Amino acid sequence: MLYTLILLLGGVSSYFGPWWTIAPVCFVSCFFLPRKPVPAFWTSAFASATLWIGYSIYLHLGAQTDLTSRVAGIFTAGLPALADVPAIALVSIIAACVAGLIGGFSGLAGVKISQLTRPPRG
Repeated sequence: MLYTLILLLGGVSSYFGPWWTIAPVCFVSCFFLPRKPVPAFWTSAFASATLWIGYSIYLHLGAQTDLTSRVAGIFTAGLPALADVPAIALVSIIAACVAGLIGGFSGLAGVKISQLTRPPRG
């Protein structure tokens, strides 16, 4: 449920807002839905990475120019070892890593703040 919620809210907020709106979505979702820290981190990370892989493929298919090759050229700086890697794969992997870290740590922060502010059960 948390995965789907982050995908839906993150997709809508990223469509209308800047790229970093996935972080507050993960934070708020993990704050209000009770989870343990490790599953919250991984669920938020995978949801954010999935969202950004989809968004990078959407941008690649909708671009009128060869944007992904230019962006991949910035990251590889012409390294011959990465010459055979498709540009869309490289850009998607980089986007997934960045979004996964941002979403995962935001979800973890949401769970930890939730644990800090709620009284202990017992």
